[in-house]
Amino acid sequence: MSVKDGLVYVFTGNGKGKTSAALGMVARAACNKMKVGWVSWYKEESWPISEKKLPSGMIPEGKIEMYFMGKGFYKLPTDKAFPEEHKKAAAAALKKAESLLKKVDVLVMDEVVKAIADKLIKEKEVMRVVGKRGKTHVVLTGRTSRPGLEVSARLLEVADLVTECKKIKHPFDKGIKAVKGLDY
Repeated sequence: MSVKDGLVYVFTGNGKGKTSAALGMVARAACNKMKVGWVSWYKEESWPISEKKLPSGMIPEGKIEMYFMGKGFYKLPTDKAFPEEHKKAAAAALKKAESLLKKVDVLVMDEVVKAIADKLIKEKEVMRVVGKRGKTHVVLTGRTSRPGLEVSARLLEVADLVTECKKIKHPFDKGIKAVKGLDY
């Protein structure tokens, strides 16, 4: 069976590894001369996250475009933005993702599942964009609104691959903060 339309991959769950899995796909795609678009829903351009170095680091020039369009993580103690600012940023991220369709071979929509769960954007708007993918492969990441709550039946139906990253144990539970280069 050949692939006519791009495949849809979903990495979700309450465990670590969703964005890391998408980054692994990005590396593979770039190694195969595919062009990649990356849009992050929560991560801000000012954050010192390692993946920002990909366009000028190990990925060949012109093979990846990355956009960090968030206002930080929503409703966490570090949240400094108003809900309307988060919604506006989420809408802009979706617009950016849509503009990249058909210009890239792989489009990563990082944390978009969480943006849906947080009600910053509507699932039907994300599904509309995914429905326009043509030959572009689309990767959606993000946890649902709370552990144990599955992604929607509609998202499961449209996805070709769904992987749940299940937390068994995490260093954060012992007060160990994220490690630069491994976690961000």
